[in-house]
Amino acid sequence: MPRLLPVGPISRRIVPGAFLNPPQATARMPVRKSAGTHAAIPKLRPPPATPRHPVVDVYHTVAVRDDYRWLENGKSRTVRQWTMAQNRRARGFLDSIPQRQEFAHRLEEITKRGYSFYVGFRSAGERLFALKFDSRRERPRLIVWDSDQELDRERVLLDSAKLARPGTTVNFDLVVPSPDGRLLAVCLSEGGTEEGDLRLVDVESGKRLRDVIHRAQRIGGSAVAWTPDGRGFYYLHHPSPGERPPEDLDFYQQVYFHRVGTSETDDTYSLGKEFPRIAQLDLASRSDPERYLVAVEHGDGGFYEYWVSDGKTPWVRVAEPTDGVVRAELGQDGNLYVVCRKGSPRGRVLRVKGPDWKLSEAELVVPEREWILEELAAARDHLYLKEQLGGIGRLDRLDLRTGVLEDVPLPPNSAVREVTPLSEGRVLFGVNTFLSPSEYFVVGRGGVPVATALSSAAPADTSRWEVIREYATSRDGTRVPMSIIAPKGFVRDGTRPFLLTGYGGYGIPMSPNYAVWWIPWLEKGGLLGIANLRGGGEFGEDWHREGMLTKKQNVFDDFIACGDQLCQEKYTSHDRLGIFGGSNGGLLMGAVLTQRPDLARAVVADIGVFDALISESDSNGQYNVTELGTVKDREQFRALYAYSPYHHVVDGTPYPPTLLSTGENDRRVNPLNSRKMAARLQAATASDEPILLRTSGEWGHGPTSFSDRVGLFADQLGFFADRLRSPVVRPSPGTGGGS
Repeated sequence: MPRLLPVGPISRRIVPGAFLNPPQATARMPVRKSAGTHAAIPKLRPPPATPRHPVVDVYHTVAVRDDYRWLENGKSRTVRQWTMAQNRRARGFLDSIPQRQEFAHRLEEITKRGYSFYVGFRSAGERLFALKFDSRRERPRLIVWDSDQELDRERVLLDSAKLARPGTTVNFDLVVPSPDGRLLAVCLSEGGTEEGDLRLVDVESGKRLRDVIHRAQRIGGSAVAWTPDGRGFYYLHHPSPGERPPEDLDFYQQVYFHRVGTSETDDTYSLGKEFPRIAQLDLASRSDPERYLVAVEHGDGGFYEYWVSDGKTPWVRVAEPTDGVVRAELGQDGNLYVVCRKGSPRGRVLRVKGPDWKLSEAELVVPEREWILEELAAARDHLYLKEQLGGIGRLDRLDLRTGVLEDVPLPPNSAVREVTPLSEGRVLFGVNTFLSPSEYFVVGRGGVPVATALSSAAPADTSRWEVIREYATSRDGTRVPMSIIAPKGFVRDGTRPFLLTGYGGYGIPMSPNYAVWWIPWLEKGGLLGIANLRGGGEFGEDWHREGMLTKKQNVFDDFIACGDQLCQEKYTSHDRLGIFGGSNGGLLMGAVLTQRPDLARAVVADIGVFDALISESDSNGQYNVTELGTVKDREQFRALYAYSPYHHVVDGTPYPPTLLSTGENDRRVNPLNSRKMAARLQAATASDEPILLRTSGEWGHGPTSFSDRVGLFADQLGFFADRLRSPVVRPSPGTGGGS
């Protein structure tokens, strides 16, 4: 992907001789010597030759050296050969680990027993649509229920495994039915690229119509809002080649209108020319009366504006980014309901009435409370409030006629996943826990959840484990919670291998989620921990703000405190602690690795941002400037440079074993980050521990099939088990652990 040259106060120069050294890592404790290897490591080849071609960038008078700029060009033959050599080296090591094969076998055994879950429910008329992920199938299928009263009768409308061309994989990126459920707007992309065209499908026959809208799915997203009669829809238009320079083709989203059966060239502009370059749009509609809602997020930092129209009169802006409105829902009573966090960081619900849609005249419906408001769902007579606190979920419903607010009973320590309005005023919602697969319930007028046929049986027994809540004190005194999954009644003696993960970004809470991939680790006697770090949304917008932009270091301090707390309380020890994270969590792993290389015995970092100074040079990275910051701002540059993992790798440091994984087609986090980080760590480390780079040429921002996931998690669990000296503890017969 083309690299954007720095502008403003930044200059770039090539220096042929000596260079300034990068800043030293800021260690919170003295670096501990390597614990040494366990035994001879067969098949661990030396890293491929990685020459240094130094470049220096100058940011606000600060000179920053980069020895591996050449690894950024993923299309270069030299870089491809280097990547393949790294893969061969990683495979040779990982495949030689006995536990890796055991984990792979156990994961295959569990997934073949079968469990399923649904994503992206959409209701239309009496029909219901969703993507179904079944562990016995490689790829998801698009399911339709012709009556949402009979959820035990599903049929497959589209199978992504059958839609792919030979040698490729296909993902569903958008599924939106027309109001009567007769037509379906679908976006498909190949190989995890998240780039695709929009097509229409006849729901009854499964056949495609001739309508095609090119480039409807890009990194900035896609969306569709149908007219009540199903004869047309609004959609997100991305610039086509020729409309904008190549570097702008992922930006400048606008709203266009398409009439079914016509050519894309006949589509008409509706809204968006005034939106900023990095605006990300979302569309919603309700068919009675005809109204449309556009959400415009300014980057990824949580700043929104909202527009409403009836399709006949001009669009009306309801909220500006400074108004603190973070969610909105068009109610079936003709009003707009919004979650506002301005002056109420945990959120309050306001009712905005048309046709003027003035936020200044909004009525308070639900005041700010202890629980954090996340989402709204409007049924016929009720408004459902999806909430959480510290990651634990809650569902309330407001009677719009009486104003009575009551809670919907949920299992303890659970999280609500999706709330979808159905016919006759009912709603469907899913519930997850750490130890049980998704369950799906319907709530009607009586307010009592009724289990549905959508729930899947657990593929393995988890009754022997429990969830423990623990707290750590961060560097500035902030209490940071963790959820720990451990055997019931286990004794804390510091000998257990422990895996700790976290995320800490974009206001996203780490909520209870059933992950079958960690069952083999628990079965072998290991423990698992999930940290609720600042930067997430566990305790409202203030919690998010304390971990973004120039305060990002708080996230890393929180995670380090959690790791130290686990060792102090003898859940584990530093020599038996492994840490892992992906995406923003991959950045977290890189920062912790370089700031506290003694914290954990082994590190796994998936698809992480490691060169924080060039992240905004990528298309998706530019959306992130409202969350992470920009090098164009002096103070934000200083914060970025202070933690950028790639720039804080220090020569001669005994780094712990580290496994980096990435996907060649990832357009959210450029794989150049993992390439450069691997090269820098391999050159700098003073230990003989493996620094491995695993690159998949078949996925983008993570695996795209069940076998890909099995392979990735078998590698990671095997890597941890080998490096943490995890004993192989086979379950006793009858405990559900497998044969």
